Amino acid sequence: MRQKITITGIVQGVGFRPTVYRFAQQFKLTGFISNTPSGVHIEVQGKNVDVLEFVKKLKTNPPILAKIDQFIATDIPIVFDEVEFAIVESVDTGFKNVEISPDIATCPDCLEDIFNPQNRRFHYPFTNCTNCGPRFSIIVDRPYDRQHTSMNTFTMCSLCQCEYEDPLDRRFHAQPNACAACGPKLHMLENDTFKTTGDLITLSAIHVENGAIGAIKGLGGFNIVCDPQNLQTIKRLREGKNRPHKAFALMMKNIEIIKQHCVVTKEHAQALQMPQAPIVLLKKKTKAFEHISPDNNYLGVMLPYTPVHHLLMEHLDLVVMTSANRADEPICIHDEDVKQLINLDIVDFALSNNRPIVHRCDDSIIQVIDKQKQFIRRSRGFVPSPLKVPGTFCGPSLSLGANMKNTFALQADNQVYLSQHIGELVDTRNYNFQKSQILDLANLLEVDHHNDTHCDAHPGYENFNKDFKQIYHHHAHMLSVMGEHQLLGKQVVGVICDGVGFGSDGNIWGFEFLVTPEDDHRDFIRVGHLKNFHLPGGDQATFEIDRIAISLALNNINALPVYFPSARSQMIATLIEKKLNAPLCSSLGRLFDGVASLLGLKNRVSYEAQAAMLLQRSAENISNNHLFEIDKYSTIIENHGGVQVIDYHSMIIEVLKDLENGINTDVIAYKFHVWIVDSIVTMLKKLGPTPVVFSGGCFQNALLTRLLSDAVDDLEVPYFFNHEVPCNDGGISFGQALV
Repeated sequence: MRQKITITGIVQGVGFRPTVYRFAQQFKLTGFISNTPSGVHIEVQGKNVDVLEFVKKLKTNPPILAKIDQFIATDIPIVFDEVEFAIVESVDTGFKNVEISPDIATCPDCLEDIFNPQNRRFHYPFTNCTNCGPRFSIIVDRPYDRQHTSMNTFTMCSLCQCEYEDPLDRRFHAQPNACAACGPKLHMLENDTFKTTGDLITLSAIHVENGAIGAIKGLGGFNIVCDPQNLQTIKRLREGKNRPHKAFALMMKNIEIIKQHCVVTKEHAQALQMPQAPIVLLKKKTKAFEHISPDNNYLGVMLPYTPVHHLLMEHLDLVVMTSANRADEPICIHDEDVKQLINLDIVDFALSNNRPIVHRCDDSIIQVIDKQKQFIRRSRGFVPSPLKVPGTFCGPSLSLGANMKNTFALQADNQVYLSQHIGELVDTRNYNFQKSQILDLANLLEVDHHNDTHCDAHPGYENFNKDFKQIYHHHAHMLSVMGEHQLLGKQVVGVICDGVGFGSDGNIWGFEFLVTPEDDHRDFIRVGHLKNFHLPGGDQATFEIDRIAISLALNNINALPVYFPSARSQMIATLIEKKLNAPLCSSLGRLFDGVASLLGLKNRVSYEAQAAMLLQRSAENISNNHLFEIDKYSTIIENHGGVQVIDYHSMIIEVLKDLENGINTDVIAYKFHVWIVDSIVTMLKKLGPTPVVFSGGCFQNALLTRLLSDAVDDLEVPYFFNHEVPCNDGGISFGQALV
């Protein structure tokens, strides 16, 4: 018998063809396999039992990195005089439906090659095979063949060519395949010098040990590296990047060294060693790196994920590994970009190479809460793998996401391609990066989105256009969870807690209870929210958070003269009383800011959510004591014309009384977290036994999410969080795409 097999999904650049070839040899089959723009095409011929066993084995044992979406096998007429199974040239024409493999960390087999003195790739910093290496960051077009990547200018030597053409070799059709004789090479930029000779990796390590700041070219861009234990170097780095307090990520040589500094559970170890090699948030064991992560109890840690990293970390146990850019700019990918950082004295040298990066891609960040993965940033290693959503869509669309932590999404049929992290669109360079990447990815995927574009409904959004379909911010958050968990078309309650989002009443929302009408997820009803308070100064209050504290105190017990006696406080109070540039707000994120200021943790912040992190950190100091008895703050919910409103007034009064009575601020911070959970649970009880979805940046707070999960368990209703897309604004574009 003869069968034709069509397979779609991530089936190119992952060793699919050599795997099929080996299986065909095992079952003594003839036929062929080829890459096509929509996947792989296979024809196999042999005894009936052998063909069927081949199909069964291929379904159950595909390559490790493959992800099969469709596997269609049909009988076709026998071909006579066929004597072998062959791998034939790829077909370039036709509809491009094949998925693009993300960039993958160096595999164990390649690491063995790199550190084996007898291997011809000993210490070669661009070693890869079909199981690892650059993918998305170097692809120009599909199908994923060498001529469609930035490796097309490197001609393989005879030894690499033999590997590339041998179906039994693990480098068979590994498109970035190369060695020191024929592949990319390192070079170093330092002041006005351009070095191409010598052991540049060892020299880089020596520079770092001596206190220098370097930039290392990785898969999706340059990363700044330096010694995390050199306080003067870190001070200089913070000044250069205009990043006075925000945490830096660390790269550590191995799991054993990570365990010396951080708490590592089984789930954390699995996350660290994923093929995508993300940054993982881990609880600190000591205070040794308070200057690296000063505002929270966690360190962002990753393992080496390219040969260059592994070779560098031969000499160093741990380094700072942060994006090479200034605050809010796109990550550098060209030598010209990083030369500017050298000229500005932000970095002292750059270890670069001559393999071009086509698509810049920041490192991904995840944390583990109750053994569940949560994305903080979904980028390198995961993009552009699509998210599949059951249902019928009208046609291709583009969703532009949010202003902060921007991603965009391209939707085609029931697949949503979420972009890599773009950044804050308030910076023109990020806005231009978004525009260019939309064009590149749409062309690569052949998605014609021009008739259907979605954007955030906020009038101040950079991409706001009256001709676009405007999606309310919190509705998109809600849909992002519904899409992940196949809840579209079902009635659910959405609990959305974040910083700022434009609401349908023209006010700023951020602690919302929304319900989707039955069978229509494209609309929502606001059934509950936090009681409004004023943001004196508007956006200014996001950074001068004592303005929010003044607003909360003024609204409650007229405590202004006691707690805020300055003339500035009086001026801010006047703004509120006269409603001058003091918009109304129902945001939990801003409530976090105000309470943090009341507790004296911070009055001005240098980045968004800094105060919330400090409040979480304070609360976590006592949260592990499960027997701790506290007097809870009052939970009051009022009915305002059929809409349930959480009244925070009594809670603020009780916070101020605790302060007057000398109650430890850690206890107050913990009680505030408990009050949020009690308010949500009380509201859900009022709304009835309906499935619940939780989204919004506030749920990055691991303490809040754990407390909430424990409390909602007792309600015995299904509930869902984001797991595959960020709960912060990085997931907004995915939710927009589902409208």
